[in-house]
Amino acid sequence: MSAEITAEALVYWYLRLNGFLTITNFIVHPDEGRNQETDADILGVRFPYRAENLNRPMKDHEVILGPPGKIHMVIGEVKTGLCNLNGPWTKPERRNMHRVLKAIGILQSREAETAAAKLYDSGRYENQRCRISLLCFGKNHNPQIAEKYSMVPQILWSDLIPFIYERFKSYRNQKVSHLQWDEDGHKLWDAFEQSRDASIFASQFNFGNSGLI
Repeated sequence: MSAEITAEALVYWYLRLNGFLTITNFIVHPDEGRNQETDADILGVRFPYRAENLNRPMKDHEVILGPPGKIHMVIGEVKTGLCNLNGPWTKPERRNMHRVLKAIGILQSREAETAAAKLYDSGRYENQRCRISLLCFGKNHNPQIAEKYSMVPQILWSDLIPFIYERFKSYRNQKVSHLQWDEDGHKLWDAFEQSRDASIFASQFNFGNSGLI
């Protein structure tokens, strides 16, 4: 038994369940010419006072939360194996970080230049209003990323998948009515319904070379 869902779709649902508004496959267009500069697997923004369920507020995953009282924006890279960051996000001379920040519009132009430099240097920028961070998803922790970008979270499937299970289990009555969910959301729910516990749920997800679970 397995759930046919891509790694990117799984990350989308993880971020969505944690209150992020997301854009997948965000294309960084060139300043001139036709060829794309690069693309981000997923962008997410989470607002500081996010709360779901008035009677029993849902506790979001601590590893993904930003600082209290601040907007949290993430630029996520999704890998089926080792967590990693693609070259466009680690090479300042290509200025792709500048383009993303200006396209999203979270900072004024002058501050966006400063933020881009900090993101290239450490993977994170923070001011009084927001935190912007690179973010890695994958099966295995990457010690090279940890050494060079110590502030960049690496979120593993072994942490992400159990969170989804527990969210569905703890708030089953609230999540069971979901006709409007996309196909991947329905697949995740079906996998949850067919699982007696978190370990059985997790066993349904196994990435192959195609990127499908």
